[in-house]
Amino acid sequence: MFSPFASRDFRVLWLAIFLRSAALWLDQVARPVLIVELTGSALLLGAVLAARMAPNLLLGLFAGTIVDRYPRRVVLVMSQAGNVAATGALFLLLLFDLAEAWHVIALAAAAGVNIAFFQPARQAILPSMVPPTALRPAVALSQTANTSMRMGGALLAGLLLEFADFIWIYGAMTGIYAGAVICTALIRTKGTAGLSASRAGGSLARQTLSGLRWAYETRWPLAVLAISVVMFVFLVPYQGVFIPLMVIDVLGEQKSWVGYLIAIGGAGAAAGSLALAGLRTIPAPGRLMAALLIAGGLSLAAMSGAPHLAVVAACVFVAAASSTNVMSLANLTLLAQATEGMAGRALSLMNIARGMILVGALVTGGLADLLGARAGLLTMGICLAVSAVLMFASPIARRVSEPERSDSRDGANR
Repeated sequence: MFSPFASRDFRVLWLAIFLRSAALWLDQVARPVLIVELTGSALLLGAVLAARMAPNLLLGLFAGTIVDRYPRRVVLVMSQAGNVAATGALFLLLLFDLAEAWHVIALAAAAGVNIAFFQPARQAILPSMVPPTALRPAVALSQTANTSMRMGGALLAGLLLEFADFIWIYGAMTGIYAGAVICTALIRTKGTAGLSASRAGGSLARQTLSGLRWAYETRWPLAVLAISVVMFVFLVPYQGVFIPLMVIDVLGEQKSWVGYLIAIGGAGAAAGSLALAGLRTIPAPGRLMAALLIAGGLSLAAMSGAPHLAVVAACVFVAAASSTNVMSLANLTLLAQATEGMAGRALSLMNIARGMILVGALVTGGLADLLGARAGLLTMGICLAVSAVLMFASPIARRVSEPERSDSRDGANR
């Protein structure tokens, strides 16, 4: 069986994702803690996450069209360079003691713009790097690059929060993002589907609408989207809102434990990704996604009553494994069943779903302010579990079929 790592460009892309993920997870830990220290507001804590995700909702389909219209390598390089600019700006504000809450939120939105373009581009370029038989392990391994640094980046953030300050964190982050830009620029594969789509003609608006029409006519992408929206609204926001509140406000632990718990979540996510990569077939991916969400909902409910950090850590491990595998299954299904010329727009559906974190983050922050962290977390867990059970029993989950390429390719498009 062909290993994705046999491809030189996949190895370079994997390293670029690895470095980007290290910086991303430093930010995922540091930015919420920074907001807590600046404002102490759970609602503004949710606003940070909402600002990061808003561009996915607003630009998701447009980003997918850009990925299909232009060389995907160029899109990757530009989005990585945008990360350097956004992170470097916050570093300078912190260095000169000028940072305020609105700066942190606005620059989170700028980072979200980069995410909106990077995510579909990094997935859509994979079929140009590896043959169809290696697509599933390539998707899972690229996710592993992210989840492994969810451990490393979050652990490093915890240590820096304990022994240094935010200036050091954002300085390190800017340097790591710069390294990711260099690695991405070394990729030789351009992603030729983007060039052919551009030559095919049609305005950006027409090509964007064609992605929506494709999803409506084939129907199964809407099922993937529905399951993903439930996850992004009810499951994913716990990390950016409830972990800082549980650690700092409820359990009264040091803020460094925010990073350590997210690192434990990274271990769960990595374990889940490796397990998925080892599966030969997935006969009912829709039902598997729903079952994983049920497990995630139960873990949030259990976390809400956790008496100490050990219980929180176990729940975070399960929740992270669940969410990561649902995302991998959704991306794999969209990528494997769409034609290469439609891949960017197919994957941009996940950008729309990911943008619904905006709703979840604001609801989560509001619940935490209104009911307290424990009751708010319990409410989100119950809503997730009930929604997932209904999806498991409904035709929605059955519409998501075993991922197999609908078009034949040799994987050698350059």
